[in-house]
Amino acid sequence: MLYLPLICLFLLVGPAIASIAFFRRLSTSWHLFLLSLCVVYGISPFLVTWGALGLAKRFGCSAEAIRFRCPSPVWLGDVISGLAMSHWLAIFAIPSAILGAIGLLISGILQHQRSQIAGSTSGQSPAAFYRSRRHKIVAGVCSAIAQRWHQPIQVIRIVTVVLAIVIPGFIVLYFWCWLAFPIEPRPAQGSASLSQ
Repeated sequence: MLYLPLICLFLLVGPAIASIAFFRRLSTSWHLFLLSLCVVYGISPFLVTWGALGLAKRFGCSAEAIRFRCPSPVWLGDVISGLAMSHWLAIFAIPSAILGAIGLLISGILQHQRSQIAGSTSGQSPAAFYRSRRHKIVAGVCSAIAQRWHQPIQVIRIVTVVLAIVIPGFIVLYFWCWLAFPIEPRPAQGSASLSQ
């Protein structure tokens, strides 16, 4: 029961990173940073396994089948055994990282095409969804959803809290929305002074 949400989480990390770049319409340097983050995520199970084998060697632990036994702290053998098995997570991390890298490349190409079309116009291209700056309590996600779909903000907040209690992974989704969608821009100083 617990494994299915963890598998989904491992599979969605790469696409979630790519969608952050797509929705925020990030610059090329941010695309490269997120691409390197996807690569590190893809190889991280092997790095953890390699580190566990180094710990086993440092503390003089011996391997017995798939378990390690350590001389001084007995519990260290169980920790190293668990870490050494993390290479199996590469089954989920590598496809996720590949999907994330493909998504980042597509997002970068689309961003480059948008900047070519925009030409010399100033400012960034508008995002499709903005988090609210004025009515936020935590990140402005609930107020943005309420404004977008014309719902009362308190109802959206109550539903969000209930879903966060009932579905533990919902907090990860809320955090992703916080990262993926930019906060609404401040009004320009010139237009504010003209309206007064």
